[in-house]
Amino acid sequence: MKYKEFLEYLELNLEGYKTFMNKARQYQIAKNLKRPAKNRWSDEKVEKAAYELWRKSMESLYNNLKKEIKSDLSLSWTSYIEKHEILETVNESIGELDFSEEVA
Repeated sequence: MKYKEFLEYLELNLEGYKTFMNKARQYQIAKNLKRPAKNRWSDEKVEKAAYELWRKSMESLYNNLKKEIKSDLSLSWTSYIEKHEILETVNESIGELDFSEEVA
């Protein structure tokens, strides 16, 4: 499974995806408000930055899974993810995620 497919799979199947994006969006909005008014980002740029946090956050998970799965077949990936309850683990981590420390 390629990284882009992996992200799409998570975005469709991971309950915590929306939670992550809401937290990332709030973090980027808070960060943006600290910028001088003339340097503030548009809503679109804030949204892109929030999605970039998502992409970067899932990259290490992807790389770790890739070492374990050793296959490009989507079925191998989904079977492994289900068998090892990866979605549940990631959901728990997202629930505990707090970007606010980084805003200060």
